[in-house]
Amino acid sequence: MFRDKRFGTNGRIPKQSKLPAAYTLSHERSLYLRLTSPHEYDETPEEFFEKIRLSTLSGRWAVASPLQPNARNKMPDVVETVRLFIRTFGPERVRVCFLVPNQAGDGKLSTHALLDSLWKLSGVECISLDARTKTRNGLVYADFFDYT
Repeated sequence: MFRDKRFGTNGRIPKQSKLPAAYTLSHERSLYLRLTSPHEYDETPEEFFEKIRLSTLSGRWAVASPLQPNARNKMPDVVETVRLFIRTFGPERVRVCFLVPNQAGDGKLSTHALLDSLWKLSGVECISLDARTKTRNGLVYADFFDYT
């Protein structure tokens, strides 16, 4: 998504591991970005959502965060996490983007059962994108946040 110039990177993908958490997308909306999943941070859903809440106190926000498909540590699976997110924040919509292959290089991840479960939740949209390169679909990720 950093290929989009709104992120202040001149279309370049940052190489550093520590990036700002907030980005202005338009006069109306900002993006809160997490690079590490709550599963990896050993957070509970409540801890995860509290960090989001504290970072998005005023204005209209989009939130981007990696999630793992399966329950791990103190976090439920992606379907239950999205359900809890909707209950906690009442967003206009939730968009879930499955990257294939995933970070571990697994290109055989079957998302059909996850998609069927996610689509039962009101206001959830899902896509699956080819993630074999970091640059091919970068603008799709950024455009994913373009709604009013």
